[in-house]
Amino acid sequence: MNHEEIKRYFENNPPPKEVVWTQWAKITDTQVFLNSCYTTIRNFNGPVDRIK
Repeated sequence: MNHEEIKRYFENNPPPKEVVWTQWAKITDTQVFLNSCYTTIRNFNGPVDRIK
C-alpha cells in the first residue's frame, strides 16, 4: 500500500479519537498521529525490505 491508499483506508474506517495500548502508550489524537504517519510513509525513500 502506498500512503494514499493508507490514508483512504483510515478516512473510510476512522479509528477512535483516543487509543490506549498500554498505560505508557497512549495516543490522545489519532488524526494527528495518522498525519505524522502519512508524512513519514510518503517521504520514505529507502528499500521497503528495510521496514520490519
